[in-house]
Amino acid sequence: MTPAIATLLQLAISLLMATQGNASLATALQKQQAIILATQVTQIATQALQGSPAASSTAAAVGAGFPVRLIIPKLNISAAFQYDGLTPSGTMETPSNVSDVGWYTGSALPGEPGVAIVIGHVAQIRRGVVTKQGVFSDLGSLSAGDTFSVVNNEGETTHFIVRESRTYDPTADASDVFNSTDGGAHLNFITCEGTWDQSQLEYTQRLVVFADAVQ
Repeated sequence: MTPAIATLLQLAISLLMATQGNASLATALQKQQAIILATQVTQIATQALQGSPAASSTAAAVGAGFPVRLIIPKLNISAAFQYDGLTPSGTMETPSNVSDVGWYTGSALPGEPGVAIVIGHVAQIRRGVVTKQGVFSDLGSLSAGDTFSVVNNEGETTHFIVRESRTYDPTADASDVFNSTDGGAHLNFITCEGTWDQSQLEYTQRLVVFADAVQ
């Protein structure tokens, strides 16, 4: 193990220990941010130990202002972000687990002009059976006027207010979900809805929650 990797691991351990009963971390959000940072440091060190080429680019891949934490008080959600692009077939990637949410990197940064797209699973399905509820299992409970916030990797928080929800068929034109022409900052959640179609291995509909940044 090189000295640099040892230092990274020691930093991760120190950050994690700091979250345990340390009065200087006064709020739950501060503790969450410390855990997020510790996790990112650990991932970089682990990739380096494994000789992964991603180790040297992981930090650079996370740009300034990238989202790290989604907080929806009404749904008791405090979820970490993954960063998702497009699959080789041109569809949006989805988070690798049902607990995190994914920011689509082809969309605007949350809080910036344009539309930020955040994706989350409604459930984990195994052989047609729900084995675990997903982070967005209750997303349909959000209604106009509900609020939530996104914390970025610079410690800045952007607050949003829900405008409306819509249901789409998988093949429907959903261009309005990804585009905005009013110059404002918007964030739209996307998850699955309807019934599980075992033959297609997907749900029959999509739920989109439209929200606007609070100025």
